[in-house]
Amino acid sequence: MPNPLAGSVGILGGTFNPVHNGHLRMALEAREALGLARVDLMPARIPPHKGEVGLLDFDTRLGLLREAVEGVDGLGASDFEGGMPVPSYSFATLTRLREFAPDVNHVFILGSTDLLTLPEWHRGLELPLLADLAVVDRMGIGLDRVDGFLDEHWRFEKEGPGLRRIAGGRLVAFVSMPRLDISASMVRDKFCAGLETSGLVPEAVRRRLRDESRVFLDCWQSQP
Repeated sequence: MPNPLAGSVGILGGTFNPVHNGHLRMALEAREALGLARVDLMPARIPPHKGEVGLLDFDTRLGLLREAVEGVDGLGASDFEGGMPVPSYSFATLTRLREFAPDVNHVFILGSTDLLTLPEWHRGLELPLLADLAVVDRMGIGLDRVDGFLDEHWRFEKEGPGLRRIAGGRLVAFVSMPRLDISASMVRDKFCAGLETSGLVPEAVRRRLRDESRVFLDCWQSQP
């Protein structure tokens, strides 16, 4: 059975402070599993849950993203949230995307651990009414727990292996992913300690960290 999300455009939002290999693999796993036309990695201008202390400025994070995805088929970097009001709410972004590109079907990509926190997001439980969701397995959460969460907050029907449809809403697709325990905080901690970041971040990002080390140290060493 053809995947109903094939040809859609994936959106992977985040702080990307900085982008790392876990972000790229998450985007690629979703694109390949669902047959997405591409995945745009979209940095938040000001994330509502983190604030600005220790946060690289938007243009720097976007520049790192562009270097990270260069030459990687099917991945792009989007400056869309740079023109949005702050803080960067996913609900507002998806609403604006529907207005900006009404003929494009967007798939909002998030980790399974993030899915479980949607009740804490600004209008988070309304996101499946705005866009299809791709839930990428993180920390071994598993499909059964995702189904339990969906059943707790929405009625849904099974439409195929790992594919659910929210009543009155859109599709939710579960995507398996090999475990890759990399976090931006790990990258920042190692970099600030003078340790090697090879294997954690794309090579272009590693070179940028090395060549402009003072910029990154001044920012990240200011975090609490």
